[in-house]
Amino acid sequence: MPSERNIRIGNVSGATGDAPHAMARMVREGNVDVITGDWLSEMNIAWNAIAKAENPDLGYEIGFYDQLGECIEEVAARKIKVVTNAGALNATTLSRKVEELCASRGLNLTIATVLGDDVSHLVVPGAPVGSVKQMSLTFRHLDHEEQILDNWDPELAPSCAAAYIGCWGIVEALKAGADIVICGRVTDASPVIGAAAWWYGWEADQFDILAGALIAGHLIECGPYACGANFSGFKSYLDQLVDLAFPIAEILADGTCYISKPETMNGTVNKFNITAQLLYELQGELYLNPDVVANLANIQIESTGQENRVYVRGVTGLPPPPTTKVMIAAPGGFQAETTYYLNGLDVHAKAKMMQQQLAHLFGGSNFSKFSSEVYGTEAIDPSSQQEGTTMLRVFVQARRKEDLAPAKFKTPIYSLRMQSYPGYHMNLDFRTMDPKPFMEIFPSLIPQSMIDHRVRLSSSDQTISIAPPVKTQVYPVQRPSYETTSPHDLSSFGETVRVPLGSIVHARSGDKANNSNVGFFVRNADEYSWLQSILTVEKMKKLLEKDYGGQRIERVEFPRIWAIHL
Repeated sequence: MPSERNIRIGNVSGATGDAPHAMARMVREGNVDVITGDWLSEMNIAWNAIAKAENPDLGYEIGFYDQLGECIEEVAARKIKVVTNAGALNATTLSRKVEELCASRGLNLTIATVLGDDVSHLVVPGAPVGSVKQMSLTFRHLDHEEQILDNWDPELAPSCAAAYIGCWGIVEALKAGADIVICGRVTDASPVIGAAAWWYGWEADQFDILAGALIAGHLIECGPYACGANFSGFKSYLDQLVDLAFPIAEILADGTCYISKPETMNGTVNKFNITAQLLYELQGELYLNPDVVANLANIQIESTGQENRVYVRGVTGLPPPPTTKVMIAAPGGFQAETTYYLNGLDVHAKAKMMQQQLAHLFGGSNFSKFSSEVYGTEAIDPSSQQEGTTMLRVFVQARRKEDLAPAKFKTPIYSLRMQSYPGYHMNLDFRTMDPKPFMEIFPSLIPQSMIDHRVRLSSSDQTISIAPPVKTQVYPVQRPSYETTSPHDLSSFGETVRVPLGSIVHARSGDKANNSNVGFFVRNADEYSWLQSILTVEKMKKLLEKDYGGQRIERVEFPRIWAIHL
């Protein structure tokens, strides 16, 4: 049973295809009680649906299985628990393969499978119906309520639907003695929340504590991002940013946490790069999860005086919503592309020449998308051909593969080479001009009461059912947005010069489907009133310039970490 000390949870994956030996290194050098990792995204859920349709034994993340195979004897010897979402759309098969791996190595480990996230039967024609009765639901787009799944192109039937489920199946699996817990599409933070809730015996209504664990999970879910990667202040740590460490969350019984890394590994953990990771993929002050909602308004990230170790506190919790996210994926059709390289003088006139020819060439085509965009800026006095080159990318999509057959895209593109701009050069890798399939996603919501959340243990025929949350709260779709309550006259800060905002302000962005977000934060407390005053919604629109297309921009403040989030 867990002891009185704080639980230490090590992350070993931030996405599919992450560092292949991270788990073995964390086992040997991390001194952790539980290993977690994030192997899933909207992208590879969709591609796992394709793989599983072609072969029922696929649909899970093989990268996790390979990492586990490298160190499973040490995992067993050190009695480290492993919780993963690598089951993707086929957690049952991955569990069976892990059971076979244990048997082949002579290891007596209990494997648990968390099920219920696959709700494809609600949207996919002919999909096996789960034990939850199929009901008539109207799936509305998470960000555009006027869009309804029923209006999707009928020729492109959904291939899967995955609900984001919470932590309590993981908790019950660990309580029942599981050594390795295989999940499908649990939320990114669920393995961390579940491990901490099991360790301390938390209850489902201890929202403040659960919210703290939710944020701990959010901070380490992207692996090396918490150890210096994807950080705008990276220049100060360049020599350490090679073969980066993966992070560790040491969670206390009150839900606060320390974020650190193995001492033997490279990277950096400080209040600024952890602030950056906090701001990644937020939607304002409330962080929604199927088990708890974290209120981040008063979050604090503090230096501890110890190198590569910060303390996170100030998070409070609210009841979860009665719904959770469901990601529906369908084949979108096929796509192809090529690139023209433009050099020398008159780059934009050369691009226009090709764009006019392309418009004439493909004017009657059955493309669902066609774009020709210039990347880069014309150089006035380049010192090499490479420095003076910009690109014109031609990108097309079509619902049907035959509409991108060679005679309809590759051959016409190639035929223009003798009608081109001066200094013509083109990417003649014909493979990029062959049609390749792509997926589309439709994010929506599903009542948690409709999810058949359950756990199956390898050590018995036992199946444990997980009830939906008892206490819930409905949150408005339109999130709050506000300007600072005490703006300063910008002239009061003294004389100004025009410099890049990023030269004095840290920033971190993220995205989820049709949403993008960015958080800006300063290095010193006495700079924050300036940031509050200058970074208004109107200022953000001006900063976006041509990229602003009339979208709603929401603004909130995190004063204790000196941040503005949009």
